[in-house]
Amino acid sequence: MFVPLQKSKVNTEGGTLVVPAVSIGNVPQLAVDLLINTLRAPRIGIIDSPALTPISGPAGYDHLSADMRSMPLEIYQTGDAKWTIIQQRAPPLPKHHRIFAREFVEYIKSSGFARVVVLASSDAALRTDALIDGSQIRTLSVNMTDGDLAQRLQDMSLGEQFGHTKDGSELSKSLKQLHSAGVTRPLLELCDQAGISALAFISLVNEGDNVPDAISLANTVNVALRIAASDEVGQWVPPKSWQWLMPTNIPEELF
Repeated sequence: MFVPLQKSKVNTEGGTLVVPAVSIGNVPQLAVDLLINTLRAPRIGIIDSPALTPISGPAGYDHLSADMRSMPLEIYQTGDAKWTIIQQRAPPLPKHHRIFAREFVEYIKSSGFARVVVLASSDAALRTDALIDGSQIRTLSVNMTDGDLAQRLQDMSLGEQFGHTKDGSELSKSLKQLHSAGVTRPLLELCDQAGISALAFISLVNEGDNVPDAISLANTVNVALRIAASDEVGQWVPPKSWQWLMPTNIPEELF
């Protein structure tokens, strides 16, 4: 499943894996774009899965060579190997979400990650009344043992805002509140069953120009996890691929 870019061994033992779920507004993918491009994290490999929609395109980041193609699921890593960051550019095929989630959990286990951080978005139009007020970025965790991180989330008013997850029934109830969130639900369920420590940041959004949502999610994740020092991300650097996000120079005659 994992295909390294080079023959040398990839060090992931004890690190943190950051993964975006392909979900409404592509907010997680855009947030990860900001992390990878700003940190100039090198690509260390890809995940090749028949459960993913096949795609190929030009290099998506400013620091990559022009001959490096964009693939369905790319893996990047910071220089200190503490943070392995995935960019998933294609969703699972229809009826393959749980199949892909199962494959992905096997990759997590075999790679020895200490924890997984899932970035997701959910349809704000379908949120419950309890989620209307307050921050529109919520958290949900399973098997989390990092007390310092839990306290930091509390200080940011992000502590378990989808409900407690002490048993499977409560986790299932929380996950049912997610809509258009892609593989988030089966991935967290399988992480819970496998005893994997996982934390999800869930952005409640509407479809449209979701760049502000992505910046907000990237800011929140970076403050909570301290992936990069503040001087490194004084201003996020969007990749060149963002020039195709929204149409420009629309003829006035259309209106």
